[in-house]
Amino acid sequence: MARKDQELRPVMTRIPEGLRRRLEREAKWHRRSMNAEIVHRLQESFDIPDQAGAIASDIVSEIDSELSGAFDRLDEIQSQNRAILSHLGLPDPVEEAKARKAEARKAAMERAAARRPETGPSAETKDGEQK
Repeated sequence: MARKDQELRPVMTRIPEGLRRRLEREAKWHRRSMNAEIVHRLQESFDIPDQAGAIASDIVSEIDSELSGAFDRLDEIQSQNRAILSHLGLPDPVEEAKARKAEARKAAMERAAARRPETGPSAETKDGEQK
């Protein structure tokens, strides 16, 4: 039964016979009138995207929380590994890798600088002659 605070308006629509039969079958299954079944399905079509968005947001929050905890545990393990390596007098492989990368970057920049054409008084003119 419709609540008194809801204003109901009749809507005339044409639907294919096969769809009407399916609606009728579903209405009987759910023990609703055809009208109630149609209204329920229309309302769900608007509510489901909102519910899906809320569920997706909850999942993202849960994943973020789990990842944060995992990163915290990883940081703790890495710290323990560094302490063990230091106690054994061994170098930190992460720091060595960073140093190698920095060294390679510096070497690459030096090679690039060496390949650049010279500019200044000894540079060639457009004709290919020396100034």
